[in-house]
Amino acid sequence: MQITDRDKKLLVILGMVIIGFLFYNFFYTPYSQKLSNLISEKQQLESKLSEIDQKIAIYNLQKQKLKEVEKDYMSISQKIPPNQDEKFSMLDLQRLAQMVGSKTSDFTFSQRQSLNVTYNNINIAKAYFYSSKQNWQMTYANFKKLLFLQKEFEPLYSVDSISLSGGNNNMITASFEIKFYGFEDTLAPERKWQNFAISYGKGDLFSGGSGQKAKFIYTQEDLKKNEITKQSSALKVERTDNMSLTNAETSFKLPQNNKNITFNEKSASTKDQSQLSEEKVDFNKADFVVTVSTLYSPTTNVTIEKTQKGSIFGAKKKSENAFITIKKEGDKYYYRIGTQASEYPQANKFDILDLQDKSQILIVVFSTPRKYKDDENVVTLKVTNSSDKPVKIYISGDDKQKPRVNIAPSGFDISVVRK
Repeated sequence: MQITDRDKKLLVILGMVIIGFLFYNFFYTPYSQKLSNLISEKQQLESKLSEIDQKIAIYNLQKQKLKEVEKDYMSISQKIPPNQDEKFSMLDLQRLAQMVGSKTSDFTFSQRQSLNVTYNNINIAKAYFYSSKQNWQMTYANFKKLLFLQKEFEPLYSVDSISLSGGNNNMITASFEIKFYGFEDTLAPERKWQNFAISYGKGDLFSGGSGQKAKFIYTQEDLKKNEITKQSSALKVERTDNMSLTNAETSFKLPQNNKNITFNEKSASTKDQSQLSEEKVDFNKADFVVTVSTLYSPTTNVTIEKTQKGSIFGAKKKSENAFITIKKEGDKYYYRIGTQASEYPQANKFDILDLQDKSQILIVVFSTPRKYKDDENVVTLKVTNSSDKPVKIYISGDDKQKPRVNIAPSGFDISVVRK
């Protein structure tokens, strides 16, 4: 059978139709359906991604709000601590008295009393307070300061039942009831009470016992090495033992976690004004507040407080060393404080220093005169300034004949004023 050209053309057309049919049914249609399914799945995933992005944005917003709430919670917990008690109230009362230039000898507090407070129709039944009735002699300006400190002081306190009467030398006698507040909260961070490094054992019931003794850093031999034999223009740092240190190289040690840190620096550009000064100082702008008292103080012989941060306490040693170190890195300022009992921060670290006054760094030292024959404790405060800000040290209330506070300055532009 002979196939003509016409038949050949028909066969070619038939083959092309068959191939097109097979391509459409077995290749194009399945892959087209698969592509459509993938496009639909992509749209669904994009929709889910959009929902997830919205949830992430909401989460980040809520996370930031949660951090702010947590920060406020911590601040309120410091303002109204969950474990405020009599011993903390005694410490706070003494701090307040020293900050307003007064004294207190009555540390009697009432028993804990509940405070029923209603806020937004909600009864807050876990608040409580300790109260004490006080009679203080102070200037009227310091009494106003006592009222003003109610806003910023930690912990929260209030002054009620106020009675004022005139006195001598522009002084007034203020009678009032002071209350320190707390709030029961098992989740809030507790206020820390520093452990006192007190010797123990029956031999230490009185002086001269056999218990654990402090190893004093400054000995008579050490001081004699730094004694000035002739007059010079070098800086003199007052000492209660009538000896002096110069602005030559000074070295002393302070403990940290049972290890000593050795300072070996040169003092520079330091001024000391040992005479009385009539210059007015705004205590509200103090970056650090140091209180120095007797060894028989209800708290310790020395307390260093960083404004709006908290306090560390001394070891109740007859001759105690303490330090405040300030430095600048970049455009920020940092500090460390320490005594022979504790330091902040630990492990040679520094904390950010928020300056109260941009023009200077103010350290206010509240001391007390000698009270009895064997009242001979001395606190040597080393202030190191490695920043570009001048440091002013204002010492108030120290003993005129035998000062309780010695300042050992080191670094840039440190001035000492005694009043």
